[in-house]
Amino acid sequence: MTKTVLYIILLTMNIGFCQSRNYAGQPYAEPDLLIWKTDTIQIQTFPLYSLSEFDQKNLFENKEIKPECWGCLKNYTAEWKIINRKLYLSNIYSFNYKKDSIKTDLNKLFPDKIKNNLILADWFSGNLFVPKGEHIWMSQSPGFPIYQSEWKLTFEKGILEKEDFKTGNYYKSIYTENSKNLIDFIDNNLDSETRNKIKNKRISIVFKTGKSKNDYSVSIKGIDDENLEKKLISTLKTLPEFDYYYRHGEELTQFFSIPFIDNRPLIKTKE
Repeated sequence: MTKTVLYIILLTMNIGFCQSRNYAGQPYAEPDLLIWKTDTIQIQTFPLYSLSEFDQKNLFENKEIKPECWGCLKNYTAEWKIINRKLYLSNIYSFNYKKDSIKTDLNKLFPDKIKNNLILADWFSGNLFVPKGEHIWMSQSPGFPIYQSEWKLTFEKGILEKEDFKTGNYYKSIYTENSKNLIDFIDNNLDSETRNKIKNKRISIVFKTGKSKNDYSVSIKGIDDENLEKKLISTLKTLPEFDYYYRHGEELTQFFSIPFIDNRPLIKTKE
């Protein structure tokens, strides 16, 4: 009868996370404002972009307005109102309005459309996404928030045609919340022979999020043994869950790149 003795030695394992965005949306911009159902809400969909003659350089009568944040493209904040299921433009403020008190003269910008200081946004057909609830920040600063829930408001020539509400828009798994959980999973689910084969190898594990917390993919860099690579990927694909992100009507693809080095001595067995 044989007895296998596993010599457990203090683990020295370096593991880190980085994330990147793969999203074909607009660059980050300061939000517009939407007044809807007695609330004033920040939104990051911009109906003025759909106006064919729109040019933000002409908003403030040749006054030079420059955004004061890294990566920001908009020099204004538009204010919108939904009244009787119609979308109206009610104000356009300079990016620095709190400092310079400059805003657009809507009478000059829309002389043929303004009524009671409101402009019906009849040029806009599309979706406005109205965030609700808790949020997290993704990507690099200033990044963009992903909210737990959001309304999708569908407009046709400025008239609200449909309202859809979706919740559960992001999920943070225990494996990205705390890297130790992933280390423990690998240790508990990878057999000793395979673990010995990856000792001291500089491996990069890349997770790609999908359409739910159970839909993710894994790739490995740094292993030249195809069978070993498949074995490690097969093990990582048995994670019970991973991260999930959804924003503005579509799932967001997030990549988590994990450098992995196991510096422990080889696992030895004795008869």
